[in-house]
Amino acid sequence: MHDSSACPVCRGLPVNGSLSDDEFASFVARCREELARKQATFNRRIAAGGKWFYDMQDGSLTISATRFGMTPIGTYSHDRQTWLWAWANEDFPQRARDDAGRVRGLLDVTGFRVFVSPGLPASEADTLDLTALAVHHLDAIGFFRCPGAPTLFLAVHQPSSDVPSAG
Repeated sequence: MHDSSACPVCRGLPVNGSLSDDEFASFVARCREELARKQATFNRRIAAGGKWFYDMQDGSLTISATRFGMTPIGTYSHDRQTWLWAWANEDFPQRARDDAGRVRGLLDVTGFRVFVSPGLPASEADTLDLTALAVHHLDAIGFFRCPGAPTLFLAVHQPSSDVPSAG
């Protein structure tokens, strides 16, 4: 669980989610900066790429021979310009929804109800802000965007294992 009191990004924020609009914008900017650093490292780690797949049942994302832990964050519909939090997505297994529900803890940090509303109107830029906030709150090492309609965003955690090669 994310410990806001010990976090250098969260340190100094008002207690019990009482951020002003300016404080929230500053918090988002710090989370974006943190995500840029994390994502650069994660992208180098997976640069060789290869096949990938995720498993909502066991909370994993496999890229080539590495299995990472993952938490679904949400989905973005480009056509509708909407975001749906993963915890509210009834197409996901209950375990994935429960894990994704930890993002709702951002309400306690910020006081912004957007984290407990199932969905919201959003631009592509908004999806990156929401992802940055979620990656920060979930103590993830980066994120993975799964192409499709809608686009699925996953918070990626440390590898859980290497996948044995076939043959």
